[in-house]
Amino acid sequence: MIKLAIVGLGHWGPNYLRIFSQINDCKIVACVDCDESRLENFKKIYPYVKFYRDVNELYKNEKTDAMIIATPTSSHFSMALQALQNSKHILIEKPLALSISECMQLTQLAKEKNKILMVGHTFLYNDAVIWLKKYIQNGQAGRIYYIYATRTNLGPIRQDVNSLIDLSPHDISIFLYLLDKKPKAVSAHGASFLNNQREDVAFLTLYFDEGIVGHIHVSWLDPRKVRQITVIGDKKMILFDDINPFEPIRIYDKSVKQQKEYSDYSEFKTILYEGDVVIPKIYLSEPLKNQCKEFLASIHKPTTPLSDGNFGTEVSNVLIGAMKSLNQKGTIVSLS
Repeated sequence: MIKLAIVGLGHWGPNYLRIFSQINDCKIVACVDCDESRLENFKKIYPYVKFYRDVNELYKNEKTDAMIIATPTSSHFSMALQALQNSKHILIEKPLALSISECMQLTQLAKEKNKILMVGHTFLYNDAVIWLKKYIQNGQAGRIYYIYATRTNLGPIRQDVNSLIDLSPHDISIFLYLLDKKPKAVSAHGASFLNNQREDVAFLTLYFDEGIVGHIHVSWLDPRKVRQITVIGDKKMILFDDINPFEPIRIYDKSVKQQKEYSDYSEFKTILYEGDVVIPKIYLSEPLKNQCKEFLASIHKPTTPLSDGNFGTEVSNVLIGAMKSLNQKGTIVSLS
């Protein structure tokens, strides 16, 4: 029985509390949050869990095997470092940290302590995304030309980070997972309308080997909630719609080919092909529960989880490069 503690009961913390409470081979023994009124509410729902306002009180009074860190991004490094120094396995919300040196320090310390360090890139455990990766790996989409994502909504508006840091790690992680490649460079533009300190909207471009381009549009100042990724290949084009649980994947049998015409000028004729739209049957389970189960399984075996510290570092590397580009008005930043 793995004993767990959750630090942070704001946005994601309650979801972790709910999920881990449903899994048999673990037990949540304690939670930490600085908001007393929030703690009082959770005490009524989870009377068997102990609640603290200070993480140091948790270390002092409770024996735990692992910690779930769902605190604001700025505290990720310090919280994770303290947990590893106390020999805890860690599942931490994305991003892992906001500097490569911090990411590497945490990853190295987890290795030295022989502890699991897992980053909460939940979409890697989404059944539709897993299906899409297999489809691409099998070559059914053909050569990938480009991939783009849209992640927009009217809110929630964060007070600690901008929309790029808040939203783009989801799509960066999906791109790295689907393509099984690391981008060589990144550029980003954004704008602040509600607060001069934080961009409400951002546009990222990722440059991969083989000429593959990735584009990400994120915003919390948009009239529609959109969670979509489109993959363009030379054989097939695929749409992943995370908001549509009944038809999360649509495959478009569309392509463009160039046929050479043997004329004096050796012109090329463009041929457009349009076939059927296929909606594969995909049985969806809850991604967050899948992620939590892998975390526990990684501790039991032990094995390396898919979204381990190294993967989290790669996502943070892209994110940090994008922030640098954003501050330099869209300059292309090398990620090597």
